[in-house]
Amino acid sequence: MNNIKRISLMTAIFLTVALVSSAVEAGVIRINGTIAGSETEVPFLDPAEGFYVNGSFTSTDTQLGPFTLFYSDPLVFAFLDMPPESVGASRLIVGDAANGDSIVACSIGNNPGSCANGDIHLVETDTIIGGTGRYAGAIGSFTLDRCLNAVTGETSGTISGTIVVRGP
Repeated sequence: MNNIKRISLMTAIFLTVALVSSAVEAGVIRINGTIAGSETEVPFLDPAEGFYVNGSFTSTDTQLGPFTLFYSDPLVFAFLDMPPESVGASRLIVGDAANGDSIVACSIGNNPGSCANGDIHLVETDTIIGGTGRYAGAIGSFTLDRCLNAVTGETSGTISGTIVVRGP
């Protein structure tokens, strides 16, 4: 009976250490902040088919720290009335781009109407599919809720979500 208790206690200790080690290695970073930037349109080879929306914005007020998000979304006129209204890819550069820390994500978006000022209202959900540097193997998601001035290309709004990174 004593051996069974010892084995049970040792197993419990081992599992506790293993679970705590995993929790220490994994880090959860919350993203909640404001964004501001601009975007431009680049026509497809046949402009009647659509265009690429290329843009970037920055944020400095998140737990993640300062970052710049670059994105490119093809907008195909034939699919405008079908949800999601846009799909694309984005790369979030954290801090100084020279250090190689970035997060890679895929996005889907829609246009739920207009913002209070008449700008285009866009809501995009990005799924994090990896990264480089300290964000290698990152997972998670974030949502962009923003207003876009179609004339100037200026955009601003909020970002919120979670990034899960693994330790060394």
